Amino acid sequence: MVRTHLEVAQGVIATGYLVRHNSMIGTAKFRQDVDRSRRAIETSRELLKRLRQRHHDDMARGWEDPGVASVAVCAFDADILRSAFRELVRQTGVPEYQWRDLATSLVHEFTGCEQMETGLVDWITSK
Repeated sequence: MVRTHLEVAQGVIATGYLVRHNSMIGTAKFRQDVDRSRRAIETSRELLKRLRQRHHDDMARGWEDPGVASVAVCAFDADILRSAFRELVRQTGVPEYQWRDLATSLVHEFTGCEQMETGLVDWITSK
């Protein structure tokens, strides 16, 4: 009987060691994941800051030169506008006959310019 109690005690100690070891590994992994997430969030914030600054600079150039009739929208921005438009239509269920008005208001909100290419609005609203 003494031998059985000794084996049980050794088993409990070994199990305790494994649990502690696995817990320490899990904690270290969790901290690494949190650090990685923080770095990703910081990188995305910096990217958003640069995009906002670029957009602000583009808008300022458009207002400084009164001869400019419209603000140029790059392909990347146009793709973002199209994705936002599609998500908005999906979430709100706007009927198709109101899509052009919605796309026009999105482009106006983004560029701050009254005049815009009809081709851009057509492309945004295309299926």
